[in-house]
Amino acid sequence: MEFFVGIFGMVGLAAAGYQAIGLGGFSFNDSDKYEIQAEFDNVSGLKPGAPVEIAGVPIGEISRITLKDPEALVTLKLRSDIKIFDDDVASVRTQGIIGDRYVKISRGASEVAIKPGETLFETESVVDIEDIIGKIVHSLGGGDDDEEKEDSSEKTK
Repeated sequence: MEFFVGIFGMVGLAAAGYQAIGLGGFSFNDSDKYEIQAEFDNVSGLKPGAPVEIAGVPIGEISRITLKDPEALVTLKLRSDIKIFDDDVASVRTQGIIGDRYVKISRGASEVAIKPGETLFETESVVDIEDIIGKIVHSLGGGDDDEEKEDSSEKTK
């Protein structure tokens, strides 16, 4: 009886370990994946481990982000059964309104596949809401300053 309880305990421990490794996203074998790079002007909020999707279907993840002055070089680790073509467009998107960032790939019409290790140049960077709001506020505030300057110059004449 003690023998079977021991076996049951070891099997349970092995299953819990396997589940923990799977939930952590750790993989022992990356032979079914390949890497390509994509150059972006701005990758604000994008992190390694973020998903890469085509048509809403996850096909890989971001493995690393480095600076290749003046641009960010993002390394995409993709499933080997998915081919990326030279006119596909990679864009940084947000999941939901304030969600995490991910890379979305939109298909083009080319049939020339990018080889592992090559770079995808057709990219769209993050649309930064803070920059847009800042420009709007600046343009609204800037118009008032110009009108005040014109009013004061007319009064001095």
